[in-house]
Amino acid sequence: MSDHQPNTIVYNRLYQYGIADAFVGGIYRGTLPLEDLKRKGDFGLGAPDLVDGELTMFDGRFYQTKATGKTAEPDGHLKTSLFFITFFKPEIFFSVNSRTDEKSLQQRITDELKHKNNIYAIKVSGKFSRMETRAFPPMEKEPFPPLSSVANTQNVFDFSDEKGILVGYYIPEYLNGINVKGFHFHYLSEDRTHGGHVLAFTGEHLNIEIAEMKSFELETSKDDNFQNFRFKTQGHEDLEQIEQRD
Repeated sequence: MSDHQPNTIVYNRLYQYGIADAFVGGIYRGTLPLEDLKRKGDFGLGAPDLVDGELTMFDGRFYQTKATGKTAEPDGHLKTSLFFITFFKPEIFFSVNSRTDEKSLQQRITDELKHKNNIYAIKVSGKFSRMETRAFPPMEKEPFPPLSSVANTQNVFDFSDEKGILVGYYIPEYLNGINVKGFHFHYLSEDRTHGGHVLAFTGEHLNIEIAEMKSFELETSKDDNFQNFRFKTQGHEDLEQIEQRD
């Protein structure tokens, strides 16, 4: 067994490294080597060091889609500042044979989720008549700008009539900011040469596999950039009222 594999695999526990709000706020410098993530799962997605594209993990292997559009397996020493990963063991299976787009498929998946406030890992495989993905270029100069201010630098890719898979998660509303609420998918073509963060798609003869996460493990960096990051105050008036003294 590899040194990077756990002695006992715990299936369907989401491990998250980093905080989504910090990442989109400019905490792009990677602090966790990808090799270390292999102890936490075989299925996931995240961001490479300094946002040089997008990262996807499938069947225990990492793939990096760069802003050039090239997708390949990165060096294991590459680091990440944000990643979501699990040992994937699906419990819900169904197919959608008719042509469908991302919104229709998301609604079909939502209908299958018994516990809407739980986390789910989702794999979608089949043929995509159209797939639109994106990848950001590397960030070069500190202090790094918020991701929203450099949205116009992302490269968008359109692929047609190819087989592939979606690797993703459904995240409930209450975790928004820590993670990203709703559906979040990355794409990998069957030949592993295309990929990226999914923006839109049309597909048919799709097989959907879903695993409900049984637990959630969160780890953050000890790096000064993260520890000194100033999070925006979230409004929780009801909680604050009940916690205050009379």
